[in-house]
Amino acid sequence: MSFKDEIKIIGLKEIPLIKKGDNISDIIIKALDRNGLPLQDGDIIVIAQTIISKSSGRTRNLNEIVPSEKALEIYKSIMPKTKLHGLPEKKPQLIQAILDESEQIIKSQHVLITETNHGFICADAGIDKSNVEGEGIVTLLPKNPDNEAEKIRITLKNKTKKEIAIIISDSFGRPFRLGAIGTAIGVSGINPILDVRGKKDLFGYELQTTIIGQVDSIAAAAQLVMGESDEGIPIVLIRGYNFEFNEKTSIKSILRKKEIDIFRDNEVNMINKLLKNRRSYKLPFAPRIVDKKIIEECIELARWAPSAHNGQFWRYAILERDKTRVNLIDKMNEKLRNDLQKDGKSKEFIKLKIERVRNNFVKAPILIILCLDSLDLEKYPDPERTQNEFILGIQSISSSATYLLLAFEMKKLAACWYCAPIFAKDIIKESLQLPDTYIPMAFFTVGYPLKAVKTPNRKELKDILFEPII
Repeated sequence: MSFKDEIKIIGLKEIPLIKKGDNISDIIIKALDRNGLPLQDGDIIVIAQTIISKSSGRTRNLNEIVPSEKALEIYKSIMPKTKLHGLPEKKPQLIQAILDESEQIIKSQHVLITETNHGFICADAGIDKSNVEGEGIVTLLPKNPDNEAEKIRITLKNKTKKEIAIIISDSFGRPFRLGAIGTAIGVSGINPILDVRGKKDLFGYELQTTIIGQVDSIAAAAQLVMGESDEGIPIVLIRGYNFEFNEKTSIKSILRKKEIDIFRDNEVNMINKLLKNRRSYKLPFAPRIVDKKIIEECIELARWAPSAHNGQFWRYAILERDKTRVNLIDKMNEKLRNDLQKDGKSKEFIKLKIERVRNNFVKAPILIILCLDSLDLEKYPDPERTQNEFILGIQSISSSATYLLLAFEMKKLAACWYCAPIFAKDIIKESLQLPDTYIPMAFFTVGYPLKAVKTPNRKELKDILFEPII
């Protein structure tokens, strides 16, 4: 194919406000007549998604939505970030609508980036509140944009006898760049991509990787005329662009396959990385303040860990750098000193051990203590089952501790899990005035890392997997 050096982008004016049941094909023909623009073979009509959604009834009243627990959790997690960036509040009802229209959430920060049920990656699943009448009414993306484009193309062809193409567009943001641009979400009559591999450039070099996203380029050009606010031009005529007509097209051909998409980790890869990248980190920490709210967000995730009887026996306390922490560590070290002396350790060994322990727990930006609350453990009349129930409680809080460490990893925080409190339970309970049922079990030192940590040696699978003898 050859390219023309002139392409016309013509906005069709005086398009009425669209309501459910309106015939978009008839509206296009009338608009072309009013503008003195009879269709020609090779024309491309770009239609804003909003009017397709409104005409097909793809709207939703947020006031009628009851948010799920998941929507409420997301709302709580993104609200601080939304306020920080000065963005409008994303209410739980809107979040629920986004979840309903999404295959999965890709990113949940101050905005929600999702994969829609169509396979598009965009903000808020493409749900839009602009240019829609009614309080709380939003438009959803068409269920099948390709089908909508196909119906309009066939209707216009039957009425005008012209071979044309239809593109349904929406405005999407882009990674690494500011600003939304027109993006094709449905097509008919035109290939979404233009493969020019094998063609020669000006110097005779054979193109090897060049694939042009032609429908996105056309949608972006049309967006300049459509605008985003009160322009009132949801339909644009593109004239003069040479393209190969194709009745059997789908927008899916422009979507990058997940397995070759280097910009998006799928959930399996993300979990694998999280599990394998986490390292125990001690000193030194970077001289950077750790926001207590971030720590609370991590503990919030840790509370979702599994536990026996769903007992959720874990209890956490955050100790920042203050006299309380210093006094506690000094008292614990006195006991440690006495224990080491009883073990017959040398003075030099004891001195180095005490100094190292003190540095680890005092210099860390944040120290977290994990306790087992024995109040909710099952009560048994015999010692054996009582002891087993206690072990069960330890297993449960260990799962929460693991969740906590993984949460730190997600937040780019460095942490280390210490069992020192087990050896000084009474001192900790007295110093922090803990309830009688709280049993101190672990410390976590937390901060931002100052250096990389080497991967420790790991046993092979064959060394840890055994077959029982039957």
